[in-house]
Amino acid sequence: MKYELKRIRVWSAIKVGFFIWGLIGFLGGLYMAMMMPFVMQFMESFGPMPDGMGSVGPLALIFLPILYSLMAAVMGTVITAIVAGFYNLISSLLGGIEVSLESEMLHPLNIGDKPLPPAKESGNYTI
Repeated sequence: MKYELKRIRVWSAIKVGFFIWGLIGFLGGLYMAMMMPFVMQFMESFGPMPDGMGSVGPLALIFLPILYSLMAAVMGTVITAIVAGFYNLISSLLGGIEVSLESEMLHPLNIGDKPLPPAKESGNYTI
């Protein structure tokens, strides 16, 4: 079966995009927080650090994932809304993305790994 994606609801894309971008930002912030001790050690090789900079590591583990997730969620959501709007504009001019889908017919009595009961003849059709 061929289908064509003609329009993306912008609000739907924004909701999903906000969550996905927030998750990506959180993971990026967590990575940066884990790398902070190495960055601090590298920076100390160039000279003494200003007072108070040595205790940034534990705070970074808490605040960087939160900060990155908020920044990525907001910025990514704006980008997602713009891209969805552009897609709607372009698909109205050129046509949407064509998708070919296949489905597998399932027997209504086939539940999990249990075998199907034997077929019984009843009139002109098999049950």
